[in-house]
Amino acid sequence: MTIKETLKKLDNGEYKNSREVVLGGVSYSVREILIKAPLLAGINVYLVGGTGEGKTQLAHDLIGYLGDNSCYMMGRPDFEPSELLRQVRLDKLNKVKSDKELVELTQNVKKILFYSDEINRAPPIVQNYFFDFMDGKFVYNGKIYSLGSRGYTLGYATGNLGNDEYVGVSDSDRALLDRMHMIIKLDYPDFSTTELDDYEIFGGKKDPRASLPNIVTDISQEIVSMHDEFNKIEVNLLLPVLGVYFHKGLDYLENTAKHSKRALNHHWAEAEGVRTDNDENKIYPLSKRAIFSSICLTTALDLIAREKGEKPDTTRLFLDSLRLIVPYSGVINLSYINMEHDGDVYSAFDSIFSRIREDISERIELLEEACILAESGRKDDRLFNKISPYEGRWDSVKNSLSMYADKMANNPSKKGLKIKDFLDKAHD
Repeated sequence: MTIKETLKKLDNGEYKNSREVVLGGVSYSVREILIKAPLLAGINVYLVGGTGEGKTQLAHDLIGYLGDNSCYMMGRPDFEPSELLRQVRLDKLNKVKSDKELVELTQNVKKILFYSDEINRAPPIVQNYFFDFMDGKFVYNGKIYSLGSRGYTLGYATGNLGNDEYVGVSDSDRALLDRMHMIIKLDYPDFSTTELDDYEIFGGKKDPRASLPNIVTDISQEIVSMHDEFNKIEVNLLLPVLGVYFHKGLDYLENTAKHSKRALNHHWAEAEGVRTDNDENKIYPLSKRAIFSSICLTTALDLIAREKGEKPDTTRLFLDSLRLIVPYSGVINLSYINMEHDGDVYSAFDSIFSRIREDISERIELLEEACILAESGRKDDRLFNKISPYEGRWDSVKNSLSMYADKMANNPSKKGLKIKDFLDKAHD
């Protein structure tokens, strides 16, 4: 079964949304963004939005693909961790007498999809358990045990983000949100159903309930195999460089003692010396997890586009993919969102990234040349000086390329980093 054939099977389902979203110059359907790309890359998705936007129907479609290999949870304030453990057959933990028995027990857990409706209604301890399951692990007595199939798991959740937009009980803090690789507001105009979708939905079935999962054929192992093939794809040379920019470059502050937002921690936006005429006080540097998520999502969307006979612009696709990851991740200054963009998170993101896009666009040819040289173990100081002509956020990019060139000069056999190798390094 080829990737193209498996992706085609993911067109089957009751979830309806024909909205087209342009990323990297290529038009994608919402199904490709919310279902195909996450299943291909094995990334977690958090959907926020009002009721009746199709989130439950989307969940039922996913369960239809994966059958008994899925775990579904409805969050509620009185949810006990033991209930979740029973769903993945770990309720016998108290009877386990040895590590060997525990390993045998966890190896029996083959579920690869973990879906939680209104996860923020569950207590934080349950959220923590569930997020661990989404990441394919279970922690017991200080040891980490793997779940899933051949190292493949992913999670979907719906809920509110504790920002008073939707009714909820328990907030999901920034550390937990960071474990959800994509966070999308499904009722935002850019992602919501079209008027034609609404017309056909209202003129279709007369039952207001979501259709139950229709498991015709369990294609879970085909999905896992598709992910295995995805892992063999090489990472585009530019993506790690752009990752350094967003992780280290955005950390830079011009007029503070340590030149670092992380050094100032939660007080970074209001600290003395932080500039307000650019984005220094508006966005926090992205976490490593957010960078890994963006690179995996970009690679998955690129593959989906190529299977359709289209070729997206990699840099644009990466920057556009960040719009599916960054806005609700907690890195944008909330005061900036509320005071200057009337609470519109995506508008705030677009405003900040318009200048960032320009900054990157001005250097893209230089970065491409520097990447090619670094991959062959060479570097050009004059080129580096054009990339970063003065002390600032581009210094981190220049330093990373210089150090990588030195490494490749000494280890030429390390060329061609695969997605799996890239992710393995993320966990080192």
